[in-house]
Amino acid sequence: MAHPLALSYDWRPATTIVSVGLVVCVGIVLRSAAPGRWAVAAVLAALWLGFLVVVWARTRAFLMVDGPELTLRRFRRFQTVHGKEVVRVRQFLTPHGPSYGLVTRGPDGRERQVVAPVALLRTGHSTLFGWLLTQAPQAELDRGSTRTLEQLRIRGLVV
Repeated sequence: MAHPLALSYDWRPATTIVSVGLVVCVGIVLRSAAPGRWAVAAVLAALWLGFLVVVWARTRAFLMVDGPELTLRRFRRFQTVHGKEVVRVRQFLTPHGPSYGLVTRGPDGRERQVVAPVALLRTGHSTLFGWLLTQAPQAELDRGSTRTLEQLRIRGLVV
């Protein structure tokens, strides 16, 4: 039975610290008699909410290998890719490291790109490239993907 990859970070400590900091800061601001304290408290709450949205979006990363199928999710929808459908692999940089767009060609001949958010997942790079080598050897790798594959081979993470 296939299992999804774990996130490469633990989101709970960061959200706990930020939430405690928000309560402390809002408490200090509201206890002061300064004019505009409600506006400052609202701005702090909006920043906290923005932080939580970013953390939530990062926790949506999902990758699971089940034989010839690769199931992915970046934000909302799950997408399943079959190895024989992958045409090209394109690397793009994120603040957390490189992730990859898999260009697939469906039975109707149309190309679409699905994103593999491997930078947010533990063992994401080695899992994705191991799957590509075994299930999609026909996939064309761009320069960045080729460099990553070479590094994974040097480190012994991919055969």
